[in-house]
Amino acid sequence: MKPQNPIQLIYFFLFLLPGLAESQVKKKKQETYTIEATVLDKSTKTPLPFTNVLIEGTSIGTITNEEGKFELTISKKYESLKVVFSFVGYENSSISIKKLKDTSKKVYLKPVSTSLDEIVVTVKNKYKELIDQAISLIPENYSQQSTELEAYYRELTKIDDNYTKFSDAASLIHYSAYDSNFDYLLSRTNYMQFNRLEYNINQVPFPEPQKFVADTRDKAKIIALRKSNNLQDYKILEQSKKLKSIDTLNLKWLENNEIGGGPLRLTGADKVKRKEDFFDPKINNKYLFTLYGRSTYNNKLVYIISFKPKDFSDIETPYIGEITIEEDSKAIISYQYKLTNEAKNALNQRFAAQLKTPEAIEKSTKKVFITRITSLKNYKIYVTFSDYKNTWYLKRIKAINSYQNTGDLFENYKITTESELIVGAVNIEKTSSFTNNEIFKNNFSNALFNYPLSYDSNFWNNYNSLIATGVVGEALEDLEAKGSLESQFKRKN
Repeated sequence: MKPQNPIQLIYFFLFLLPGLAESQVKKKKQETYTIEATVLDKSTKTPLPFTNVLIEGTSIGTITNEEGKFELTISKKYESLKVVFSFVGYENSSISIKKLKDTSKKVYLKPVSTSLDEIVVTVKNKYKELIDQAISLIPENYSQQSTELEAYYRELTKIDDNYTKFSDAASLIHYSAYDSNFDYLLSRTNYMQFNRLEYNINQVPFPEPQKFVADTRDKAKIIALRKSNNLQDYKILEQSKKLKSIDTLNLKWLENNEIGGGPLRLTGADKVKRKEDFFDPKINNKYLFTLYGRSTYNNKLVYIISFKPKDFSDIETPYIGEITIEEDSKAIISYQYKLTNEAKNALNQRFAAQLKTPEAIEKSTKKVFITRITSLKNYKIYVTFSDYKNTWYLKRIKAINSYQNTGDLFENYKITTESELIVGAVNIEKTSSFTNNEIFKNNFSNALFNYPLSYDSNFWNNYNSLIATGVVGEALEDLEAKGSLESQFKRKN
């Protein structure tokens, strides 16, 4: 499949993000004001979601939401500068801050025509060789030292058709180098530690993809936290209340299934750092790489390479997806992947829990148990990097997972989780040093939703988080059915 114009390439580049802010986790001490606008395609007048918005000559910026809109709070000291807008397949545009600060504006970007006829494939496995070149140049293109990432993280849960939980956090992450020293076995051992009494909560987490494990060298600190739930409308909880012979306290896990691991969990999808799967030279010869398209980004040529297994029954090649590579530097600037249909069943993971029934129905010779099984059915992953001072750093990871809950006592139900990590700033001259008490433990039974941190409304009023639209916007509306999010956040202290 070959795209006919840059518009068809848009959705492969929704994840090429700019720096969101020079420092998101610090309260702004200087006088500030907010600028806002909507970014549109000049020809079609359609919104351009996830457009880069950057203050000229700085690392301060944001992105547009699904509707092409953005808001950015900045210091007045930048008033004389321009705002630069960039999007894959479009010419960059710049507008003075003075023109944007008073009222909302519309910004139009002009598409750039790119001819695929200029590309002639004359070398066998040419695009496999391009991927291998990109892998070999990881030490040159990506950070070879530990860095501090200032990151915004959010997660939400949907059960059947209802959104049930939402959490988001400002965090600091100590992120280790792209130096091939990732120890998968050690990291997985640490991640699989199961402490069901963490923060005095007794519950069962969602299972995660087998390789969704953060590097054990990496650490996270939660700076601020918000959380809300809508479990009062959850039908399984209502069913459990009607079962007078069952101790509903023992069924809390049904309503409290959590996403474990917090912000670091998503970094398990950074396969560039680990050289895993389609970035593993020992395995990726089992994938077929072909050219999907060509475009430009920040005035540089980029290639979009599609990949799929040569043999869909091979368990070592469970993914299909796309990789975007800059032509000159061979830097991997984004990729996305999902499970093949054949791999969904082969890689399906199950997490079972057995609960003892009350004494009223215990037998003299044995105890009766009920069993519920939460199975991971599928996941889609999006990963993006950004260039800062000629070195590429992690910028954004988004994961969409689907689960099926089956077993005794209740009818089956479907669970969907969406989580997203966005790096707002990279501190290359500072390495995070957290005390043991500050570290958010990265294991699968430790959930952000249960982290004992009070809601700070002043902090969030001064924080450049993304405008909630699309799925997140729908979720927040759903969660406000029985009260405003602000009041729910306050009650969760």
